[in-house]
Amino acid sequence: MSKSTRNVVITVAVVVIVAVAALPFVLKALNRDAAPVDTLVSETAGETNGFTFPEENVTDEIITDILNTMENIEQDVPTQPTQPTQAQQTQPTQPTQPQSTTQAQQTPSTTKKNETTTKKEESTTKKQETTTAAPAGDNVVTAVNGVDAMANGGVVSYMWNPEGNFYYVEDNPWQRNFGFNLIYDWGAAMVCMYYDTWRAQFDYANEEWMIQSWKGQYGFLFIGGEIGVYTRQPGSTGSHYNCADDNHLINMEMSIWYDAHDGNGYKLMFTRAYYPHWWSTGFVDGHLADYKFNDRSCLIMTARLTMYDEAMRDAFTASLEGCGFRRVESKSEVSTASSDTFTTVGNDVYFSWKNIDQGITVRG
Repeated sequence: MSKSTRNVVITVAVVVIVAVAALPFVLKALNRDAAPVDTLVSETAGETNGFTFPEENVTDEIITDILNTMENIEQDVPTQPTQPTQAQQTQPTQPTQPQSTTQAQQTPSTTKKNETTTKKEESTTKKQETTTAAPAGDNVVTAVNGVDAMANGGVVSYMWNPEGNFYYVEDNPWQRNFGFNLIYDWGAAMVCMYYDTWRAQFDYANEEWMIQSWKGQYGFLFIGGEIGVYTRQPGSTGSHYNCADDNHLINMEMSIWYDAHDGNGYKLMFTRAYYPHWWSTGFVDGHLADYKFNDRSCLIMTARLTMYDEAMRDAFTASLEGCGFRRVESKSEVSTASSDTFTTVGNDVYFSWKNIDQGITVRG
């Protein structure tokens, strides 16, 4: 296959897959009342921020990833829950219901989460305790169907949190069928998504894991961040991972802070409450301080992730160090004042992320 043919295949695949992911943001923009657009933003609308096609020697592998992903989707075989790991099976399973989640418990996905969290040793108890004290947030909104969501300015799978004032993705969205691989990050700039990202890959309990995080500009109207959890069988090749199933959720809390370069420093935009997720997301109306979207350091993500046990914690933190994070001694040192740091408390991993980027876009 010639290089030009490979590039055409990659371009088509990127546009189809990543454009679908960006659809909610485009539709919301179209539903907005007409308003003048800042000329600086409109002048850069066609820029791709240094996007380049992957090297020729890796494009065959990328195409194989895409074809395999499409084949799995076409088969439409329901994912069977995997057996809990040995570490999970040996932990107490005292079921306690999270408080202030009455509406969320009406959805099947939340019911599965409650069942799953009873299998996660210390993290389960901590999750229950934190839910009680957490700010009102994710669980106050009941999922709606696509027609109702569109009628209210939303899109299928994308929800609005009225108390936290942010958008987020429901627990079991359509995106969960697609997994994740590098082609999505390579193609993001082509649909006006400019973000930093890092990938912590590690082995645990006879599986390959990847925890990936993103923060940046999503379209020309939204800023925010994400943390995703992915797994695959040991010895897998290529860059493709499956979205974690309900037996592989991780309790996590995520906050996004923003510096508008107005002299007031970083201000908290929103917090996703501590809860078991495979994909924690949050977006708000806005734009990066740099109108060309090259510099995403005006956004800081702070987070807490609870690993299942010490072995998982150590594997994850070793990978964080490989990504460029610096270990500090105490939780008080992990803040917006100390970028790209992490620490551990028991099986909890706390990190503050500002500058690290393993993506393809280039800072100005």
